[in-house]
Amino acid sequence: MSLGPTDWGFFYLNRMQELPKNWSEHNNALVREFQFDAYLDGLEFVQRVAELAELVQHHPHITIDYTTVCISLQTHDAGNVVTAKDLEMAGAINKL
Repeated sequence: MSLGPTDWGFFYLNRMQELPKNWSEHNNALVREFQFDAYLDGLEFVQRVAELAELVQHHPHITIDYTTVCISLQTHDAGNVVTAKDLEMAGAINKL
């Protein structure tokens, strides 16, 4: 079964119980903030996220604000909504 962009919202709502720990939905994206003890710890984490993103070719929006790193995931090819790719990526980021 192939889902179109308008079907992804329904797909996502049906998977809410599977939303990776500590992630929330905001403006059609999965969002999570990560807190670190030091600025360089956050940068090292971002490097690991970037390596994962390159490996799977799914790149998040990343914002660094001193010891806080905010990651936002949505699938641009599906119309800037949350898809299975985002849920999988969020779960993988949680394991870093």
